[in-house]
Amino acid sequence: MLALYLSYIDNDEDKNLFEKIFYDYRKQMVIYSISILKHENDAEDVVHDVFLKIANKYWDTVKSITDPIDLRNYLLKATKNTSLNKIKNNQKKAVLLDTFSEFELSYKGGISDNDFFDIIYNKIEYEKIVKAIEKLKNTYRDALYYHFVLEMSVKETAKVLNQSVSTTQKQLVRGKKMLISLLGIKGDENYVNEQK
Repeated sequence: MLALYLSYIDNDEDKNLFEKIFYDYRKQMVIYSISILKHENDAEDVVHDVFLKIANKYWDTVKSITDPIDLRNYLLKATKNTSLNKIKNNQKKAVLLDTFSEFELSYKGGISDNDFFDIIYNKIEYEKIVKAIEKLKNTYRDALYYHFVLEMSVKETAKVLNQSVSTTQKQLVRGKKMLISLLGIKGDENYVNEQK
């Protein structure tokens, strides 16, 4: 793989620098991605994607980072973002497969009109909520997405976001308020206030 990345880089000095960065940080990036994805092969794919993007598009940015701590933070942030995108893409594929399976099953089994309406309504509402979550600020969006869409516990969500459980709980409460407002839901303000 290293040869592929280096093929995007023009001069020998840059190639040597890229190779050093690759060997110095690759293992940390894979371990970090595994902590998010819980799957080694997916983590390897993520790190491959990160290095390919760096070599292809972001090499000038990366080679200009002289502080090793800043460079490490940049690489780990890129790894985190790519890992999270992989989770979102996998989730979308799962929803599409579920929808297809439900409709295929319904078609074969002769579903009633009411059941058919419920399936459609639930899918539309689910997608509407996910789209609304995506519009929130990163802090609240990530907490709500992990906790409600990916069905992680508050503790798991806090671990993925690298923060305390109490911070995550506060983000979830505030995020729910924002989500209710964004969705235009009336009458649930008391429930949300009770959850503080």
